[in-house]
Amino acid sequence: MPPTLRRLLDFLALPGAAVLAALLFQQAADPEWGNLFAALPWLVCLAGGSIAWRFRSGNMVMVFVALAGVHALLEQWGRSPYTADTLRLGAAWYWPIMIACLATLPERGLFNRPGLERVAFVVYPALIILAHAANGQPTPGWLRSVLFDGMILHLRLPDAALVFAVGAAGSLIWLYRRRPTPLESGLLTALLLGMVGVALGDNRVLRAIYFSTAGGALLVALIQNSYRVAFHDELTGLPGRRALKSLLNTVGERYVIAMLDVDHFKKFNDTYGHDVGDQVLCRVGRVISNVTGGGQYFRYGGEEFTIVFPNRSLREALPHLDAVCAAMAATPFTVRSKDRPDNKPEAPQNSDPTKAPATQVTITISIGAAEKSPRYEDWEAVMKAADQALYKAKQAGRNRVMADGQK
Repeated sequence: MPPTLRRLLDFLALPGAAVLAALLFQQAADPEWGNLFAALPWLVCLAGGSIAWRFRSGNMVMVFVALAGVHALLEQWGRSPYTADTLRLGAAWYWPIMIACLATLPERGLFNRPGLERVAFVVYPALIILAHAANGQPTPGWLRSVLFDGMILHLRLPDAALVFAVGAAGSLIWLYRRRPTPLESGLLTALLLGMVGVALGDNRVLRAIYFSTAGGALLVALIQNSYRVAFHDELTGLPGRRALKSLLNTVGERYVIAMLDVDHFKKFNDTYGHDVGDQVLCRVGRVISNVTGGGQYFRYGGEEFTIVFPNRSLREALPHLDAVCAAMAATPFTVRSKDRPDNKPEAPQNSDPTKAPATQVTITISIGAAEKSPRYEDWEAVMKAADQALYKAKQAGRNRVMADGQK
C-alpha cells in the first residue's frame, strides 16, 4: 500500500469508527434514559482530562474542559431564564474556535503562567455566553437574519459558524500533513461530532450521545498518541526498540532478523554536522519503510535499523533486503549549503562564486541477516548472528547484504 494512502486511511479510521459508533448508539438509545445520558459526557470528560493530565498534555486537558463547557451550556436549554438561540449560537462558535486554537498552540503545561492563561482562554468565553443567555432576552431580529437565517442544508447551525468549523477542520488536516499524529485525527472527530451535538441541542439524549462519542474519540486518540510516543522513534517516526522487542516476543518460530547500519555515518557527522546527520537518518527511515515481502521495520538506535520478516526464511527475505540496499544507494542526498534559501526561487539567480554550492552525496547501508533455526534458541541469539553478519558486510566493502553463514 502506498505510504500516502496508508496515512490517509490512518487519519480517517478514527472519524469513521466514531461516527458509526454514534449512529449505532443513537439507534439503541432509549429516550427515557435522559438523565443517565446527560451524565455520560461529564464522566467521559473527567476520565479523558485525568488521563491527559497524567500524560502531561495540558492542551488536551483543556480540550476536554472545552467539551464539558459546551455540554454545560446546552444543558441549560429550555431552562428559565436562558435564551435557547443564544446558547446554540455561542456553542456553535465556541467549540470550533477552541479546537482550532488548542490544536495549533504549543504545549506549555498547566501549572505555570501560559497554562493558567490557557485555562482562562477556555473557561472565560463559556461563562460570558452563559451570562448573556441568562438575560432572558430573545435574539434581536436583525442578528437572527445575519447569523441564523438561511441555514446550510437546514443543519440548525449558523452559516458563519459552519464556515469556521470547516476552516478548523482544514487546519487540522494541514497539521496532520506536517506532523501526522493520532491527536489531529481525534480532534477532527471531536470537532465534527461536537458540531452535530450542538445542532441537536434541543434533544438532550442525542446531544449527550454525540458529545460522549466525541470525548471517547479524543480519549482513544490520546491513548494512541501515548503509545506512539512510547513505541516510536521521535526523529524518524519509525517504531523503536521497545516495539521491536514486543514483536520478537510474539513472532513465533519462523522469522528473519536483519540488522542495517549506515556506512561511514560517524565520518559523515563529523564532516557535515549532526543536523545533516539527522536528515540522513530520516532519509534512511523513509527508504526502509518501503521494504517489501512483509518486512516490519524499526529504528534500533543510533545509525542502526532493524527489519523483521515474520514467517519467512532467509532465502525468501534476501531479495527484499537486496532491494532495500539498492534503493538506498540509488537515492541521492543533497547536503544544503548554509546560505541556501529554504524555498526554491521563482527565477534563476546569478551564481555567486563566494557561496558554496550544495553537495550531493550517496548514502549506502550495510545489512546482515539471520533466521531462526535450531542453532539459535531465542531471538536474542538470532539478532546477535545478524549483527555478526553485518560486521562481515562492513569488512567486505559495505553497501551489501550478508547472510548468516555466508563467506
